[in-house]
Amino acid sequence: MMTTDMTRTSIRFHVLLFAALIVPQPAVAQDLPPVELSYASYALTADGEVLDYYGAERRVELRSTGAVSPWVIRCLLATEDRDFYNHDGVSYKGLGRAVLETLTGNTQGGSTLTMQLARNLFLTHERSISRKLKEIDLARELEKKYSKDEILLLYLNTVYLGGGSYGIWSAAREYFDKNPADLSITESATLVGLLKSPEGYNPLKHPEKALSRRNEVLHNLVEVERISTDEYRKLKTQPLALSPRKHIGRHFAEWVRREAVELLAGKGIYLQKDQLRIFTTMDSRMQTAAEDAVAAQWEELPGNMRDVQVGAVLTDVHTGAVRALIGGNPESSGRGLNHAVQIRRQPGSSFKPFLYASLLEQGYTLATPIMDSPIVVDSGLAWEWRPMNDSDTSSYALVPMRYGILRSLNLVAAHAMVELTDPARVAAFAHRMGVDAELREFPSLALGTSELSPLEMVEGFGTIASMGHRARAHFITRIENRHGRTLYRARPDTATVLDSATAYILTDALQAVVDSGTATAVRRYYAGPAAGKTGTTQNSTDAWFVGYTPAHAMAVWVGYDDAARKLTGAYRYGGTVAAPIWGRTMSAISSFTPADSSFTQPTTVEYLPLCRDTGLMATDDCPDTALYPVNTTLLPAECDEHGGGWLFGW
Repeated sequence: MMTTDMTRTSIRFHVLLFAALIVPQPAVAQDLPPVELSYASYALTADGEVLDYYGAERRVELRSTGAVSPWVIRCLLATEDRDFYNHDGVSYKGLGRAVLETLTGNTQGGSTLTMQLARNLFLTHERSISRKLKEIDLARELEKKYSKDEILLLYLNTVYLGGGSYGIWSAAREYFDKNPADLSITESATLVGLLKSPEGYNPLKHPEKALSRRNEVLHNLVEVERISTDEYRKLKTQPLALSPRKHIGRHFAEWVRREAVELLAGKGIYLQKDQLRIFTTMDSRMQTAAEDAVAAQWEELPGNMRDVQVGAVLTDVHTGAVRALIGGNPESSGRGLNHAVQIRRQPGSSFKPFLYASLLEQGYTLATPIMDSPIVVDSGLAWEWRPMNDSDTSSYALVPMRYGILRSLNLVAAHAMVELTDPARVAAFAHRMGVDAELREFPSLALGTSELSPLEMVEGFGTIASMGHRARAHFITRIENRHGRTLYRARPDTATVLDSATAYILTDALQAVVDSGTATAVRRYYAGPAAGKTGTTQNSTDAWFVGYTPAHAMAVWVGYDDAARKLTGAYRYGGTVAAPIWGRTMSAISSFTPADSSFTQPTTVEYLPLCRDTGLMATDDCPDTALYPVNTTLLPAECDEHGGGWLFGW
């Protein structure tokens, strides 16, 4: 029989090894080195998916063999070491079989599981007699120190299974998105098959090779009488049925890492070595929805805008839990600048709801007339302010507050700030709602000239969405050590900071923005209850849409890192580049969550006729009236500018 050079080399190696084992060796004590495996900490989403690993190697400790499917162990022993329970670490039968197999052209190594473990733990993969003898000595020492079950557990935690996965725990998650205990017979066979060549049989890269190798492992089960031939014939026709872990939320995962390090600082606990389990607020389905929405919008952009950045945060308005976060464009690195939490940019008109909510809280109504006409503030001074509407036109007339919100009229907001309230009061209101940034107390604050992050914006709007209940945004709910002891647990940071009537009345106006105002692009994708506000800063540097449903709030920012660069063409407005991302995200979320009900009307709100000329309670003599939501605890006075009876007594 003709043999290849590789086969001849293998035969020579095994013959020499037998000779070395047969010849008596001097008794040399072989101290067993300490077992030092590098385990990773890892983060889980709120719905139980692995978000990311934090450590030098992607390895999570399996605590007992009872936590792995019995089929994994059966496939392992049938394929790698059928004499496992009968040897002391070395199987002469196995070595002999390796020589015979090699002679027939099927190269075999002859190493027991314990020998493989010794090599993986303490030695290199150098192919030499001296290294093999060390491996054998170490294997025997392992058998003296550990039980068979402990050796199996160490082996399952140690082996490399391709794709960056060390140990059966991470491999089960990476390839099948399962816990090891839940692996089926075919899934177990696929993973065990990887031991022969972790990258060569990687099912994600080489599915045909992986399928063939899996079936070899299944046939080994027939040979050891674990399954019948008929069962094998059925099983080998099954597909690989991979369900690889989704690699989502790279910016979210990095922010969680930063927060965890900060939370554990000073406790002598380290993310990179202490095998921590971090429970996060992310909903993997919502994160996927947000990423898909950004990707879809990205594909629509012209080529010269493909380096634009995106920052977006989606929260549960009742708890403040961050369900999804986008920290950059689809090509940005997770370790790079996080545009959802690490930048502050001018929010433009998306800040106006804070102004108008402050006015409503003071007793003004959506019918309150405000001038839509040019205004000059601090004329002649260095900080003179001359705002204009986006269209550079104005009606030179009084318009209801609700109309000013609907059309996002800058001049209406400017007059409201100067004539009905003041910047300090509006800044204090925004801070109460959840904004942490310093707000410059100038009249121009009405148009969003102070910089805020998307995270701050979504907190503020979330307070409105929850009818005045502020819930601070958070990313981590709990951190446990390797034994399951809780090291950190998030405590709710909530407060009622706004009356529900004010929140609902503003919501009524912001719903109109989505239905017939500057954010109608949302309705191309999402038909459910929605309220929000667009924002586009001067010269189209930043584009925003911040909106909410009864359950979730989401802030979307689009712009360049270099503020000198401007958004251009049809995608330079919040309503055209940011609002569609919001709409697509909410549409996807609505497909797997209970349908949002309408915003709940508080008992203190009634729809009453108001005079559009005065904003006061309408009388029969008022010529122009409409129904508006009104806070009945702050009922406006009755209009006294229309009608009037005869003067008696003269």
